[in-house]
Amino acid sequence: MRLLQTKGYRLVESNDLPDPLPKYAILSHTWISPKDEITYQDFKQRKGDIENDIFKQKGWAKLRRYCDRAARDGWEWAWMDTCCIDKTNPADTQEAINAMFRWYQNAGICYAYLEDVDVNRVLGRPGLATGNFPTDLDLDDIAGKDNVANATGFSHMALKAFLIKAKWFTRGWTLQELLAPPYLVFVDRAWRRIGTRENWANEIKEASRIDAKHLTSFNPTDFIACSIAMRLSWASQRETTVEEDETYSLLGLFGISLPLIYGEGRSRAFNRLQRELITVYNDDSIFAWKAPQPNRHLSGGHWKGYNPGGGILAPSIREFWDAFSVRSFGFHGNSFSMTNRGLEINAKRWRRKDDFEKCLIRLNCGVETSKHIGIPLAHVKGSYERIQVEELQDMSTINFGDWEEEGGSQSTFIRASNNLSALAPSSIFALKYPNQVKIGKKYFIDFGIGMVGTGLQYFAESFPGYDLQKDELVIDPNQIIFINIEIQGVVDKTELDLIINLTERGFPSIGIMDRGKSPWERLGDPMAQALDRYEGLAELLHEKNPPAPIEKIA
Repeated sequence: MRLLQTKGYRLVESNDLPDPLPKYAILSHTWISPKDEITYQDFKQRKGDIENDIFKQKGWAKLRRYCDRAARDGWEWAWMDTCCIDKTNPADTQEAINAMFRWYQNAGICYAYLEDVDVNRVLGRPGLATGNFPTDLDLDDIAGKDNVANATGFSHMALKAFLIKAKWFTRGWTLQELLAPPYLVFVDRAWRRIGTRENWANEIKEASRIDAKHLTSFNPTDFIACSIAMRLSWASQRETTVEEDETYSLLGLFGISLPLIYGEGRSRAFNRLQRELITVYNDDSIFAWKAPQPNRHLSGGHWKGYNPGGGILAPSIREFWDAFSVRSFGFHGNSFSMTNRGLEINAKRWRRKDDFEKCLIRLNCGVETSKHIGIPLAHVKGSYERIQVEELQDMSTINFGDWEEEGGSQSTFIRASNNLSALAPSSIFALKYPNQVKIGKKYFIDFGIGMVGTGLQYFAESFPGYDLQKDELVIDPNQIIFINIEIQGVVDKTELDLIINLTERGFPSIGIMDRGKSPWERLGDPMAQALDRYEGLAELLHEKNPPAPIEKIA
């Protein structure tokens, strides 16, 4: 573990730290961008350029203000993930990710930096002293009703909506950083303190669905207090820049370690996590998932091709979207283990009287102790598969006239995995064009499992893990890319859309869409104009899955 000296902004290697390890502050934040943050390599190779104001000034400003904040509060040492981990060293990254929860747990204080919350912007009131807070004034130090810790005070009420919507609550890594530290304080864009985790417990629940009791007493191995399903539900709507980190960011929440295999994809990483949890713990709420349902925020076309399968393991973390109330009822009930035939579970079983191929097994979990969860199964080729994966059965509502209970606990083999067919790797496309062509904005739609329900998005300018040249871009399987291009002629300018379609098997199709020809009108910026023509075309291409390249789309 490396640490920063807060008063000199100096990075100190683990061998040079005092023994025993000194108490330290730790930072939880969302990255500016990988190109702007100060890395371990920057400290080693370009420290002079950084200090001379010619390199990564955004990242350097964040690091300095963090250290200044910690030093002002009396902390000589501080940890920051951007520069205290050598991400070019796989062994260093492996150690850091598996130890991350413990490092936050052992910190003396955690600063949760909300870059998109600005006290002056929120509380600015012309003519009043509270409208312009100096950077060294902390809102949890103000006397009286304007103290931000006062839940009924003006400051607290005004900041509430902004804190709930902070980007910090949408990121995967910040989940364990919220739960692990013994003491966490929020700071705004100017590094002013705006209250502790406990001050904002109600707002945190609204933003993350985490009850206040878990904020101060979370134990990674106590599944009676907080089930596996509940923890996975907390992470089900969060995002990570690297898809495998969707799983790796959860390891500390369960007190387990896994080898890191970047490139395996989100589905395989999450599958490995589930199998490890089954091996280590006896909490069958891990099976209490159900397929997501389209709602008013999701257009139906984004669900085309989605198939959660019939296995007992969830295909992605998204399937735990509705499990935030699921409780484990203890470890005295069912037992289960993974075998080469799938999951073997010993549980109470009911068989359908009018169709003996169908049955229900009862899990030892549910929303209430009187409402165990049941999983509908069907017998297929020597084992069972999940059916009706869009729902879980409330056993208290079963009409037992239709079901026959089998005596004792029954051994049931259920197919394990879903959707683990090997996907093609990501592809790198290089855009080569003459001077007359101008590249405009880029958009994409992703039809992958982990992105179900995601509409048109701006295409990223950088790709973590890839050293790309100018005009190179990375496209993942099941993505469709739209690139606005202009061709400048002698007199006129022609506006077109370049379309790159990469199927789940990595088969590319490239086409040109003329924005001036019927039936496609001039599309402009679809993100700004909220037009759905790009999405309609993407759905058409995804459903068609052409056997040969499409040379032109008129």
